[in-house]
Amino acid sequence: MKLLMRDEAKGREHTIFVTIFSALMVMLAIVVMLMASATAISGVTLQLDENAVDILDKQVENRAGYIQDQLRQAQELTDLSTCINETAQQMLDDETLSLKTLDSGSSDSLPLLQAAAPRMLETLRSKRISGIFLILNTHDFTDRTSGDRLPCVYLRDLDPDAAPSAINSDILLECAPSELVQTFDIATDKAWSPALQYLDGEQDVFYVRPFQTAYEDVERMGAANYGRWTTLPYKLLGDDREAIAYAQPLILDDGTVYGVLGVELLESYMDTKLPWDELHNDHHGSYLLASTTSDLKGEVLALHVSSNTGEQSVPLRNAKWELTLRRSNNCWQYMMDGKQQIASIRQIDLYSRNAPFSGERWLLVGVVGRNELFSFSQSVTKLLGLAVLLTLGIGLACAFFVSYGLAQPVAQLSKELVDAQEQHKAVPEFSRTGIRELDQLAEAIVTLSTDNYKAAVAERSRIEHECDYDALTGLYSRQAFFRVCGELFEKPDTLRHAALMMTDLDNLKTINDTYGHDWGDVYLRQTARSLQQGSPSGAVAARLSGDEFLLLFYGYETREALRADIKKLEENFAQSSAALPDGKRLCIRMSGGVAWYPEDALDLDTLKKYADFAMYEVKHSTKGEVREFDMERYRAGVYAMEQRSDFEKLIRERRVDYCFQPIVSAHDGHVVAYEALMRPQLPTLRSPITVMQLASEMGRLYDIEKLTFFRACECYEELEAAGKLDADALIFVNSIASVSLSDEDWASYCEAHSAILPKLVVEITEEEEMNERELERKRNVPGATGVFALDDYGSGYSNGNSLLTVAPKYVKVDIAIIQGIDTDADKQQFLRALIDYAHPRGVQVLAEGVETLSELRKVLEMGVDLLQGYCLAPPAAEPGAIDEKAAEVIAEVKRRKAEREEAGS
Repeated sequence: MKLLMRDEAKGREHTIFVTIFSALMVMLAIVVMLMASATAISGVTLQLDENAVDILDKQVENRAGYIQDQLRQAQELTDLSTCINETAQQMLDDETLSLKTLDSGSSDSLPLLQAAAPRMLETLRSKRISGIFLILNTHDFTDRTSGDRLPCVYLRDLDPDAAPSAINSDILLECAPSELVQTFDIATDKAWSPALQYLDGEQDVFYVRPFQTAYEDVERMGAANYGRWTTLPYKLLGDDREAIAYAQPLILDDGTVYGVLGVELLESYMDTKLPWDELHNDHHGSYLLASTTSDLKGEVLALHVSSNTGEQSVPLRNAKWELTLRRSNNCWQYMMDGKQQIASIRQIDLYSRNAPFSGERWLLVGVVGRNELFSFSQSVTKLLGLAVLLTLGIGLACAFFVSYGLAQPVAQLSKELVDAQEQHKAVPEFSRTGIRELDQLAEAIVTLSTDNYKAAVAERSRIEHECDYDALTGLYSRQAFFRVCGELFEKPDTLRHAALMMTDLDNLKTINDTYGHDWGDVYLRQTARSLQQGSPSGAVAARLSGDEFLLLFYGYETREALRADIKKLEENFAQSSAALPDGKRLCIRMSGGVAWYPEDALDLDTLKKYADFAMYEVKHSTKGEVREFDMERYRAGVYAMEQRSDFEKLIRERRVDYCFQPIVSAHDGHVVAYEALMRPQLPTLRSPITVMQLASEMGRLYDIEKLTFFRACECYEELEAAGKLDADALIFVNSIASVSLSDEDWASYCEAHSAILPKLVVEITEEEEMNERELERKRNVPGATGVFALDDYGSGYSNGNSLLTVAPKYVKVDIAIIQGIDTDADKQQFLRALIDYAHPRGVQVLAEGVETLSELRKVLEMGVDLLQGYCLAPPAAEPGAIDEKAAEVIAEVKRRKAEREEAGS
């Protein structure tokens, strides 16, 4: 747990630079957050936006007042209307005019037009308007057809704000009878026409709507009440100049509506009255003169634009002068060409409350793009953001340099310490940092390292001695011996002839058990002294473990000289003894083994293994002597050990598979059963006989019995599931006569292989003596058939007594009887006797090991029940079909028997 906590803490470590830098960055982040929070809380940008909207509202409000005055002054036509009405009434009274023919031609209307034209010119001069017109009509417009011509006088001044011409050269006649043109001395325009052509379309709305409204109204209000400003621009026929107009009907005292009087304002003239560049300092924006029937208190406002100036002209034309505004955040907004526009609206009062057209509310709309209107607040926001970024950048740079300046001395000290560790310097050297505390720390580390180094050197010397020498005997330890000898084996010229002797004390356990371990230690120390005294000065001696010692003799010219020194050592041991507590002395006895260099091996590990083997042979035979290594005995012993090791591996890892050989009916040749035959999967254990021998020697027959039952059935079930076995076939499983599974294992077996139990035939083998109690346990397994088969009958150990003991349903005649039975009369007699015994008792005889067709024919003729052998089908992991020739022989013998039975009957 502590180690895990240290690992977690190490994962959270940071450099001192990162620590200081992080702290400064946190402070910087707090400062930046405070600046941003102060800006956000103060709402300076929102206030700037509100100020921009207020300025726009004020500008539009002022301009709306001015435009309202202009339009009201333009629509004030009472004097002119009264004059024309009085003139018309006088002419009607004098019968100069007739209402019936007034609008039928220019000759009938000419007197009135000539009388009205001078007063109209005076009115045009007195007002800030670009045109004035008089249109005569006494009929319902709904009865007129397109193309009708209406008597009309239409005067136009293209520049009303310019100084008037004394000769009226700045006035143009857009429409007037030719007689009037000749007498009035005013030039005609390029699109002049003697009468106004009625087209029954949008171009006629500016005069038709006021006339028709008054014409249809039975209550007859004052003419001014029917006055109306056009909500959409119009053009005269043949003219390309757009204008808006105010028109009101001419009504006699008796209520007769006989024409329309009106004024016009050219779009070009309105542009001068709506200076859009005043809306924003950067000359962005537009003025819209519009009308609406929507409720001004609602959230959506639909506008008809009559006149406009500024940046919105082209988009509005594309939108057909229709515009929809929506209220958002207490201001009107709309989208145009993908950009959001902010609109300020002021109403222009042009109609009386009860007038027919009072529902058409006139508005002056000032429009500025959102980005342009709020550009100042956006600039302020950018400046604040830039200030924050500069603060952050400068703070970051300052934090970096401050952190670096503080961390560098510590990092330098740390690096010098790490370098000292990597270079394995016992005492590190540090440069001066100029920081008092750090320099004091470096001096303390140097002092402490010096003390630790001295203590470590002393401790290392002590540990090296303890590691290299055995504390009890003073001989080399195991590690030191192999290190010293390893260095010698790298120098063959130094070794020349050498021998490795491994010894084991014979009496140490007895002394420890009898006198205690302290006296056992005395015995070991005396043995070590004897080794040192009896061996040459150049020999390397070591205590390998509790009572085992190793000696290396080297540097000899011949083996004989080496063998002589070993002999002297044995004699010295024979004369050595150790004192016992009772005053007696006990001779030191050892058993040893010797392996020769270079004859037996060239490396130390192999020599030790060989010497150990030679010592092992002595310990398990005579004891008390030294024996030389023998390769032949070693190989035999090693193979036996490998076989035993493989046997343990076979049991532990279940390294065995099973082949299956068909057992065939002698009557019709179909497969009755399959015998499971063991196939070990280890290199030293290829034969089942070897496996059984080792199992018997090692007392592991039960393990083989269990492995056989479970593994054979597993293999059988795999083949059966794959559809590679006959569905109704039985399975013969070999079983040891003297062994039976425990109740627990039988229960596990029955649970795992319940489907096989009805097909199971236990085939009794006699490698071991039969045990009737175990046989009964096998016969009474719950769910099993209890059917036995006696294997290898006639082999010598399977005899009549076995037949009575086992009481099998199947008797398998040994292969030794079946081989050559076609030519051997004694074997035929044996088989005939068995058949005579078995058939009356319901026992089926199985001929095992049928190798040839002759043997097959003979046993069929003798009347065996079942057949098994290579002649029919060999054992295989996936059993094949019955040999065709064997099947033909079975069929042939069956046919002959049938013929003989028919002949006998």
